[in-house]
Amino acid sequence: MSEGTIKRLTDKGFGFIENGSGTDLFFHMSAVEGVRYEELREG
Repeated sequence: MSEGTIKRLTDKGFGFIENGSGTDLFFHMSAVEGVRYEELREG
């Protein structure tokens, strides 16, 4: 599982995580564990 800071969230159920090495990782709401997608915040 990847970790980092949420850079961007969309209303369509996906977002991007900045992992600290300059790479943005795509994620879909179906891959989120331990929290609901609607509870996530950028930053």
